Amino acid sequence: MKVSLWEISLLISALGFFILCINLSYAVRSIDKTVRRTTEMLEKNESKIEKIVENTSGIVENIKLVTNVSSIVTGFMSKSKNK
Repeated sequence: MKVSLWEISLLISALGFFILCINLSYAVRSIDKTVRRTTEMLEKNESKIEKIVENTSGIVENIKLVTNVSSIVTGFMSKSKNK
């Protein structure tokens, strides 16, 4: 039985495609597990996340206040040193 070169290349290509499909199935399965775990974590911690988001604006306001006060104090200190 004679086997030609194109038949061998077709067999190698088919084996490569089969291996690629197996590896892709593992990757899709891993991604599915990751998405499911992430969804579970988000559902479990949804109330905590909402509190953090609600308090973010208050934290930003406090940072602005501290920044303003520190710039006033720095300005006052530099003026008193120059006198």
